[in-house]
Amino acid sequence: MGGWVENNILPLLKPVEKSWQPQDFLPDTASDGFDEQVKELRKRAKEIPDDYFVSLVGEMITEKALPTYQTLLNTLDGVRDETGASLTSWAIWTRAWTAEENRHGDLLNKYLYLSGRVDMREVEKTIQYLIGSGMYPGIEKNPYLFHLYFIPRKGNFHLPWEYN
Repeated sequence: MGGWVENNILPLLKPVEKSWQPQDFLPDTASDGFDEQVKELRKRAKEIPDDYFVSLVGEMITEKALPTYQTLLNTLDGVRDETGASLTSWAIWTRAWTAEENRHGDLLNKYLYLSGRVDMREVEKTIQYLIGSGMYPGIEKNPYLFHLYFIPRKGNFHLPWEYN
């Protein structure tokens, strides 16, 4: 399957320089108008119902738990990235997926922080507890069970090139 991934999946990965970055959607810290941009963001954020923020925090926590998911992926048969820099096609895809997903968590984290609507210290403690606790979903080293376990839990699970 590695050859198939190399020929059919890896060519679809978008280069980092052509991908959006969290800062593209946030106030520009280098801008003279940064303070005004933050004030405007906070003004708009006040109109958003609390339920939406609960959802955004949950999504951000999921995204920021990427080290747990990547560690699990690295144990799967046929995927293993024992060095963290393996040149196998699955290992390359796993790292690209992790990097792509990390942007989502970074954007949500910065937006939630700037909005002033969320107790970020408690959120960050939750993330630290989650990552520190690890995870054992009972899938052994089976990559098929990994997908069966995770895809329903992350309804917006997409491949790295779909967001770029």
